[in-house]
Amino acid sequence: MAKLKKTTLYVQGMHCPSCDILINDKFREEGNVVDVKPNFNKQKVEVFYTGHLNREILNKKIKQFGYEIVDGRLLIIGRETFGKRIGEVLGIGAILLILYLIAKELSLIPAFNFIGNLSLLTIFVIGLVASTSTCMATSGALFLSTINRSRVIPSPSTSLRTGSVEESEKKISPLTSFGRNDIDKAILFNSGRIASYSAFGFLAGLVGQALITNLKFGPFLTLLAAVFMILLGLDMAKIVSLGTIIPSGLNKAIFEKLEHKLMKYPRKAPFFLGAITYFLPCGFTQAVQVYALGLSSPLQSALTMMIFALGTMPALLLIGVMSTFTKSTFYSYFIKTMGVLVFVIGFFYLSNFTSLYGININPFSKNGNSGGMSASLENGVQTINMKVVTSGYIPNYFTVKNGIPVKWKIQGENVFGCQAYFVVPKLGVQKTLEQGENLIEFTPTETGFINFSCGMGMYRGRIEVID
Repeated sequence: MAKLKKTTLYVQGMHCPSCDILINDKFREEGNVVDVKPNFNKQKVEVFYTGHLNREILNKKIKQFGYEIVDGRLLIIGRETFGKRIGEVLGIGAILLILYLIAKELSLIPAFNFIGNLSLLTIFVIGLVASTSTCMATSGALFLSTINRSRVIPSPSTSLRTGSVEESEKKISPLTSFGRNDIDKAILFNSGRIASYSAFGFLAGLVGQALITNLKFGPFLTLLAAVFMILLGLDMAKIVSLGTIIPSGLNKAIFEKLEHKLMKYPRKAPFFLGAITYFLPCGFTQAVQVYALGLSSPLQSALTMMIFALGTMPALLLIGVMSTFTKSTFYSYFIKTMGVLVFVIGFFYLSNFTSLYGININPFSKNGNSGGMSASLENGVQTINMKVVTSGYIPNYFTVKNGIPVKWKIQGENVFGCQAYFVVPKLGVQKTLEQGENLIEFTPTETGFINFSCGMGMYRGRIEVID
């Protein structure tokens, strides 16, 4: 029996559990590698092997995904200082704010209501950004593994005997042009992703519906979504490591177990390998999963996850181009800029959470439109009328007089999402709105504001009580 050897390699670019999965898979492609134990926290990999281990071949396998085997001392020296990272992020934030204010002043962009409610277009863009991050490299590697299985690939030992490392790598390069069979596999892989994300999104909507409607967990889900987004933004900006804060062991274990089983069935593998990418320990995916959970609508949650999966498709299909992009100097600043934007979205979600308790920390947000609609007075009772639609509450700002009873008539036209669960903290109201007319009666006892919102604070408004 060949003697088992062990070596430790330092890999630059590892920062999350998905990196561990990718490094593990790529190193195990070498026939003499017996076991791989990656550790993204320390950016090192323990490799157990027999015979000779060709580090140059291993390096070429992972370089296309943004990783590189380096000397351990260089890894430490090459790390940016915390102060430099903070300075860069603050600089990027300042530039983005100035550009926004200039564009707003010149009316180059439409007015936004900064309440953290993500449109489907925004979800699609988040998918595009996610597909450029190194977290999505694992999906790319998995995708390429389905393509490569349809090609004749020489073994490492044969490559070393018949030609140089560069020539052998050229033969097995996954970035060569697709054939017809490869296109079919690509379609199957992405179809699996879309089907899986849609199905699990539907289930997330059902669970969210139960959590918000029955268990009153709406505020908790809002806070959870905010925390995920903020940490993800800080991770992309290289301020913190998301993988060291949020446990991903379960996701990682499920994914690896399913992946190894599915690889045994090459015909069915592309579709089902695409499907299990839902379980990848990727910060972007987890953040959108929490958001979909909070929508508390099976259909809206399914559509959200499907649009996110569609957003990741272009980069997967153009993975050769994306590989060149991720190696560029510009890429680091691009990811940090996206991190700042994701952090801002997380901050908006945090403001949604605080607004549930009447605290507005978002300087860009207004709880309602200025110049609220005055209540009509009839037989000593004030009446205000409001509709619940897909986009929230219309109107969402009212003026009533102190000390006079109020009838609040709420017409439920679309009560299938988050906006259906209605919260008025000052009045002690937490109820699920029904289709048709809903009635809330109260008598204001002091001047000021009565804030109202959906269960997650995404849709909100206020009633102003005056003398």
